[in-house]
Amino acid sequence: MPGRLNWWETVLFSVLFLIAAFILVCSPLFEIDKVTVEGNHLLTETEVRAASGIVPGSNIFRVQLGEAQARLEALPLVRRAQLERRFPAEVVIIVEERQPVALLSIAGEFWEVDVEGVPVRPKAPGWSDLPVITGVRFDDPDLNHVLETVVKLPAPVVMELSEIHYTPDRRFMLYTFEGIEVRLGQAERLDRKCALLLEILSVVRQEGRMVAYIDLSEPEKAVVKYTGTGGGGNGEV
Repeated sequence: MPGRLNWWETVLFSVLFLIAAFILVCSPLFEIDKVTVEGNHLLTETEVRAASGIVPGSNIFRVQLGEAQARLEALPLVRRAQLERRFPAEVVIIVEERQPVALLSIAGEFWEVDVEGVPVRPKAPGWSDLPVITGVRFDDPDLNHVLETVVKLPAPVVMELSEIHYTPDRRFMLYTFEGIEVRLGQAERLDRKCALLLEILSVVRQEGRMVAYIDLSEPEKAVVKYTGTGGGGNGEV
């Protein structure tokens, strides 16, 4: 008799469970009425929602968050995505976007790339505030070293640059929008070199002098090569 009662209790519990599940899946209370997007800066909320495939009116229990995450992370601009249900009727999408740090020529077209060398989106040099990287290819093993160095450059320095050239002997040549060549040398003592570069640019602009190049390979013996009508010769800083 006790065994028979336990069997009926199991059946009753199963029936009640199915009824509760049916109510949860079919109840309008759990129809998604809000899809919140967080963490986006380059993508619009509309683009993120569309890529996720989650639409209002869907049952919050039926949406496949794993599949939505995979769709989002397939976007070039998305490094990582996280989705969560907030009952009774909201889904939150949190995206971590890739941050473009430079332009790189890939298959004849300029692309914004992040610090990991992932192409983010095509962009013409004239329509981007990022410097162009030359001297290294997309498939070059030194690309990561170059990009990691670019990220270490202070924002005020990057804003001055139109091009960052990487030489075969692992040195960096910078070119400002004014056409000044900056011989940065190897990727060491960058803070000192960058601070000195900004100081020199400020001085030569105030003086109105034309500069051919600035050599910061050895910051203790920085050299400024003047040219043009504003003065000639070399100057050691």
